[in-house]
Amino acid sequence: MVALHSVVAEVEGAIASGDPAKRVSMLRRMTSLFTTQAPRLNEDQVGAFDQVILRLSRDIETRARADLAANLADVANAPRHVVRDLAYDASAEVAGPVLERSLRLDESDLIQIASGAGQQHLMALSRRSALAERVTDVIVSRGDEKVVRSVAGNRGAQFSLSGFQILTTRAERDVELEHTLAERVDVPAAQRSQLIAMARERARRTLATEFGASAAERATLAIAESLAAPPVDLTPIEVAVARQAKVELDETNVQEWLSMGQTNYALVALARFAGVPSVIALNAHMAPTTDPLLFLVRSARFGWKTLKLFLASRSDGEPNADDMQSAFQSFQELSVATAQRVVRFTAAREKLEQSTAA
Repeated sequence: MVALHSVVAEVEGAIASGDPAKRVSMLRRMTSLFTTQAPRLNEDQVGAFDQVILRLSRDIETRARADLAANLADVANAPRHVVRDLAYDASAEVAGPVLERSLRLDESDLIQIASGAGQQHLMALSRRSALAERVTDVIVSRGDEKVVRSVAGNRGAQFSLSGFQILTTRAERDVELEHTLAERVDVPAAQRSQLIAMARERARRTLATEFGASAAERATLAIAESLAAPPVDLTPIEVAVARQAKVELDETNVQEWLSMGQTNYALVALARFAGVPSVIALNAHMAPTTDPLLFLVRSARFGWKTLKLFLASRSDGEPNADDMQSAFQSFQELSVATAQRVVRFTAAREKLEQSTAA
């Protein structure tokens, strides 16, 4: 603190001079002095710096205030009044660093700023390491698309029931937000059900565009049937397939397993290539229709021969000529991109339903 007392006269002189350059220079000097000593200062000593830096930092150029904010944002015991003054600055360049990172702002300040600030300020707030429900209630109500996506993806943000409902409602028009919410583990059961319904309807519309309404309905219902619990423990097979993958795992391995009657190995491998849990592939294989297998095989970019082998390995045996021809036609008409979208939807839905059950 001796160093601070020794420059008081210089501080007063810089302010009295009316010279912006001298004032900014002195501000930088005092900021450097504070950050160097900060770990050793008590609150009274921080308060002394608070008064000096606050006087120097007012009515100066934006760039200098932005530099000050950047220097203080991560200081655990930064001067409270200075941080608060910076947080309320109309310039997001100045306010942003402290709004995003400073721990010296009270919840009441965060709420007040969120209630009246622009989108850049809200974006900074959305990235804070921790956000209480009262703050996120304001952010999800006032934030634009980017801000809402950001706060929804923030694992340190807590949301009230009404906040989650606002997010879910907004997700109806924002597929990226829908996917972000699907990754959260704290979404209430009612909102989870809404997200599942959204994902199903979005997939149905996508399929309807490519195949017509009836085909879309059939495919989404068939995929949904693949979410039942597995009848066998697939863990040993998953371990064996993972071991094979360390050496080499490709479509040829899948075909060989099918040819040797090791269907579950082929199904676990198929799930691995499609990026879904093994249970989805196993239940798709047992589904009443061939659609689930079709989507999984196509999403894995496997060929017709592989699908034909999977169909022949089903409990009801190889399809007759007409059914096989129909399957071949569906295989040719289904694009890889569409198959992958449906499979992603299926995996996301299973994750949501498992979370709800838990």
